[in-house]
Amino acid sequence: MSSNNNASANNKNQHKFKRPDVSVRDKKLDTLNVQLKKVDQEVTLLRKQIDQFQVNDKTSNARKALQDQNKEIIKTQADLKHRRNAIHDNIKQLDAQIRRKNNEIAEKIGKKNKYNTLAEAKLRINELDEKIGTGELSIVQEKMMVKEIQSLNKLMKDISLVDPIKKSLENDKAKITELKEELTSLNSKELSNTFETNQKKLDEMHSSSQSLYDKRQVLFNKRSALYKKRDEIYAQIRQIRTDFDNEFKAFRSKLEKERQRREEDELLSKLIEEKDGKIGKLQEKLNHVKVPAFTYEIEAIENALLVLDPTYEKPKRAISSDVDNKSNSALDTHQAVTKVENNDLVRVEKVQEVGYLNTAPSKSKKYKKKQHKQEKAAEKGAFTKIDGKFSLEPTLIATLAELDVTVPISADDVSKSIDELKAKHEDFLGRQDEQTKINIETVENEIVQVKKAYDDKEEQIKQELEAKRAKEQAAAAETTEN
Repeated sequence: MSSNNNASANNKNQHKFKRPDVSVRDKKLDTLNVQLKKVDQEVTLLRKQIDQFQVNDKTSNARKALQDQNKEIIKTQADLKHRRNAIHDNIKQLDAQIRRKNNEIAEKIGKKNKYNTLAEAKLRINELDEKIGTGELSIVQEKMMVKEIQSLNKLMKDISLVDPIKKSLENDKAKITELKEELTSLNSKELSNTFETNQKKLDEMHSSSQSLYDKRQVLFNKRSALYKKRDEIYAQIRQIRTDFDNEFKAFRSKLEKERQRREEDELLSKLIEEKDGKIGKLQEKLNHVKVPAFTYEIEAIENALLVLDPTYEKPKRAISSDVDNKSNSALDTHQAVTKVENNDLVRVEKVQEVGYLNTAPSKSKKYKKKQHKQEKAAEKGAFTKIDGKFSLEPTLIATLAELDVTVPISADDVSKSIDELKAKHEDFLGRQDEQTKINIETVENEIVQVKKAYDDKEEQIKQELEAKRAKEQAAAAETTEN
């Protein structure tokens, strides 16, 4: 039965929320698919045309050979350049060594010295010895020549020390000469000429095939435009599918939210209905206990006193008609009993009930009939004689028994019953306000507890529904991932 209700509710919700129309989506997709097919056909045709405008193999091979040769020339020129740079670096290093060695020689033998070799120095010494040997020189001239000979001897020693440096210097110069000759041999002019010749041939090939390239480029541009158009169509298709999926997700989401709301409403409505029922009963109970406590007992005592004591006057109270009706109707709680002879009368001990010390008000016809009998009994008097026997009205006997008051068997017992009634009347009046307050507070506390209990149940239901929805969402997410 519940499954049928759920199915009918789902159908109702689907009518409530508009379901995305699949036919509208398919119609749009069909139109775009026709356009896409047309574009694909045009692309296929352009590819065939592009293949027709291909450079022949002979020209391609010749071009490739020239390009490969130029690559080798470029690589060779790079190697030669690297070697030339290395030679230039070596020449620079040797020049620096030569300058350093020349400076070292100049420091040892002097920059202004006329004689740079041992032979020159020896030849001069021999000249000076010959002049001294002639004896024609003055003492001063001779001393000067001797001093020069000494200086030349010292120079010869220095020259002998720098001879290795001079030889090394000569070696460095020879290496520089060799490096320069090698540098001359590394001249790549021939390679450059070959490269230029190849490049001219390549330019001629390119010029001859330029028209072919131009035609191919036009076709390439058309194909690129078709690719772009095809991408746009694909984008529109994806967008239509995405929009439909989003609309369908929104539709499913609305259905799910409606189902959740309905589920929550069903659970909470039952709870609220039950809560309202109990609160309503407690409110009725509260209205009842707001009637002063012991209203039934006090009214019963006063009615009994009216019957038993002709001098008694019932007190007048400023109570609304509704309260009078409720308190008067409180007396109507017993079935009418038949008249009982005094010979059979037995005192009845009334067991007081536990609970609210008040009797529910009533406006029943039974109470009105009973009240009428009590008033009629009061007019006739407390006692009557039937067949010469002493008797009480059955309603009075029942009232006295309920109040736990001695039922008079004879006229002598009447005063005792009246005293007991008055004492109970006094006691009930003295405790009436306090008991009424206790009754009201008790019912109000019950109302508060009931409200709290149902509020806790409502919160528990909401938490259980929330946990259930979280579990359903997690399961749906896991299904989607798989």
